[in-house]
Amino acid sequence: MTPYDIAILGGGPGGYVAALHAGIKGARVALIERDRVGGICVTVGCIPSKALLDSSHAYWVTTHGEEHGIIVQGARFDLTKAVARKDAVVAQNVAGVEQLLNARKVDLIKGDGTLVSPTQLKVRTASGDQAIEAKNVIVATGSKVGLPPIKGLADSKPLDNVAALSLTTAPKRLIVIGGGAIGLELGTFYAELGSEVTVVEMLAQPIAYADPELVRLLVRALQSRGITVVTEAKVTEVSRSGGTVKVTADVGGSSKTFEGDEVLLGAGRVANYSGVEQAGFATNRLGITVDERMRTSVKGVWAIGDCIGDPRAPKLAHVASTQGEVAVDTILGEDAAMDYDVVPNVVYTHPEIAQVGLTEAQAKEKYGDDVKVARFSFKASGRARA
Repeated sequence: MTPYDIAILGGGPGGYVAALHAGIKGARVALIERDRVGGICVTVGCIPSKALLDSSHAYWVTTHGEEHGIIVQGARFDLTKAVARKDAVVAQNVAGVEQLLNARKVDLIKGDGTLVSPTQLKVRTASGDQAIEAKNVIVATGSKVGLPPIKGLADSKPLDNVAALSLTTAPKRLIVIGGGAIGLELGTFYAELGSEVTVVEMLAQPIAYADPELVRLLVRALQSRGITVVTEAKVTEVSRSGGTVKVTADVGGSSKTFEGDEVLLGAGRVANYSGVEQAGFATNRLGITVDERMRTSVKGVWAIGDCIGDPRAPKLAHVASTQGEVAVDTILGEDAAMDYDVVPNVVYTHPEIAQVGLTEAQAKEKYGDDVKVARFSFKASGRARA
């Protein structure tokens, strides 16, 4: 069998975009995916959470729209129907990606892939094992939920993003451990349904990378939706008794306990090495070590997306996609490299918070006094006030 020009292990935003990019350029490509193409983002992350947030926001406006002239008596939210709509949106997106792959003549192989050597992979499919040979391999195995070493957490059956996107009943009280994008977005969703949401964040602010001034404004807005944000709170223990879960945290030197019906793990994810454990890559505490062209320490093997260990690289779908394109271009002999200086980042709360490039503090640290700062309040914008 003629080797593929490129074999890609993992069909998330990094893997499938790399496959499409390579296909456009005429390369012969195999894309190996154990589940549905689209990865975490399309199936249990970015897209489904936005579908649910769209539904919850519509409900929020319906029940809080008096000043807009929206008066609805007896409005209720059918979470089962909202989840069904979310699932339909996901299915449409997955089908769309598969159609694009087919149009680019990418061979989509569904099964568990293992990197046997820099040029060989073994795929366990429903019909048996399949050997794949390739001149180049791109590892795009993504990330998985990282369970922090907190006493009692595992036994308390915390919700992860997958479970939180598929509940059929909204909890009356929800405790969120971690104030990153996952925690705040899902916290916003359930708060708009009427849940009492408490976010417990270890650092001085949620969304640690964002400008503190913007975060303060966001927290104020979240509070108006029934979300309590507790910062500098290190969770020390989680326990469950019947339908009640207790989260104990060290808050400013004092122990404080929060009670809820469910606890959501909104903390970060960790690199997934599934299928490449024995590959011998150089790694660091974050993941597989790569250079700016996405090359690993193993010749002929590249790595992209959440599985890599570059501290400059945010774990975002569009970052993984760009990394995939850079890896393909490098493989095909083009001059390409990653630039993380102007990565856009959005947290889809209500309101949303967005950032591109450096924060004010980072800019001043890098350029000193040669920095100009401009502020404009939405309250002064006629369009925003409308």
